[in-house]
Amino acid sequence: MASRREWSALSDGYRARLERKGIDRAAYESGASLKSARGHRETPEHPRDAARRPADFTAYRVRNAKNINVLTDAGLRRIRLDKADRSKVAQHWNAAKLWAKKGQADKINAMEGVTVQNVDTGENIPLAGASMQLYQLAITGEMNVESIYVPAA
Repeated sequence: MASRREWSALSDGYRARLERKGIDRAAYESGASLKSARGHRETPEHPRDAARRPADFTAYRVRNAKNINVLTDAGLRRIRLDKADRSKVAQHWNAAKLWAKKGQADKINAMEGVTVQNVDTGENIPLAGASMQLYQLAITGEMNVESIYVPAA
């Protein structure tokens, strides 16, 4: 982790910003958290922080959640997910497409059982592995890249 600069090396504007948020020289030099001064008291400084500590950032995760179609062993499900889980689902769709079109099962099998969390209910939903049900979605055309954000039937 990078060390902090000396208080005297900070710009006048940044020092004033810290002081407005209650961080004086003594607090800064003792290592006080700067999250509130940087505007991150209730939001993560990096989206990956929300994924690592979901309980700490529930409001942020819910506010930024979007509906997306998820390929599960029970079929196609429309679920509200945060950004990190939507990224997992997109990777899963790509892996499923590779398996359905080219027979490459290694990526889809590696993601089998990986879970995403419905931000509304807290339910953990496992992603589908290579299966006949997934193959049926592929051959009927329900599993295509455009389907990921379209409402599931």
